[in-house]
Amino acid sequence: MSAAVAVFGIALFAALLYAVLEKQAPAYALLLSLGAALVLLVRAGTSIRTVLSGIARLAGQADSGAFSCLVRSAAIVLLTDYTRTLCEEAGAESLGWCVGLAGRCLVLAAAWPLLEEILQTIGSIAR
Repeated sequence: MSAAVAVFGIALFAALLYAVLEKQAPAYALLLSLGAALVLLVRAGTSIRTVLSGIARLAGQADSGAFSCLVRSAAIVLLTDYTRTLCEEAGAESLGWCVGLAGRCLVLAAAWPLLEEILQTIGSIAR
């Protein structure tokens, strides 16, 4: 819990400082934003390692094909969301919408083998 409070506190402080610097010194605001992002990623490092080790344990227990579909889909969703948000914050709302649509199509394509396997299993049970 204290790590979460620290991360959110750093983010809030950096956002406030960014708002002040953005009008007077946009270059410093950008550097502050990048530095704060780096600090936040370092602070979240242990949590990220915990999640990655949990994913590795699940991969060992689950069917590798199904699990890889799910991991690929989750990665596409995360990258799509970050990219869409960046596009929208840069003022390119239509590009952000296109990124979101493309991401949904990519997730469907990545999960398609898993959907086919599920439908085949349901079909074999129904017979």
